Amino acid sequence: MIKTSTFNWLVWGAFGVLALLWTAGSYVAAAVARWGAQALAGGGLDSAGRVLAQPWPLPEALAPWLDPAMLQSLQQMVLVALDGLRDALPFMGAAMGWLVPLIWVAWGFGLLLMLALAGGAQWLWKGFAAR
Repeated sequence: MIKTSTFNWLVWGAFGVLALLWTAGSYVAAAVARWGAQALAGGGLDSAGRVLAQPWPLPEALAPWLDPAMLQSLQQMVLVALDGLRDALPFMGAAMGWLVPLIWVAWGFGLLLMLALAGGAQWLWKGFAAR
C-alpha cells in the first residue's frame, strides 16, 4: 500500500503539472484569439483572399486520393466565403474582443475543478488510510 505522504506528493505533483499545462494552453488560446481579433478588425484577411485566389499545388502524396477538380472546388468555396464575409470582418474582430476574457474565465473554472479533484483525492485517501 502507498504511504499517505507518497500519495500526497503524487496527487499534488500531478496537479502542479496539469495546472502548468492548462495555463500554457489557455495562454496560447488567448494569444491566438487576440491575434485573430486583430486580423479580423484590421482587414488583414484581405491579403489572405488574394493568396487563396492563386492555384493551389496538389501535394504528390495526396494526388492518388484527391481529384484536382475537388481541390479547385474547395478553393472556390473558401473564396466565396471570404467574399461574403468581407464587409462583416471589422465587426467580427470587435465582437471577438470578449473571447480572451472568456478564455481566462474558463481557465479559472478549470483550475478550480482540478484543485477540488486533487483536494478531494487527498481527503478520500486520508479517510481510506485511516481504516
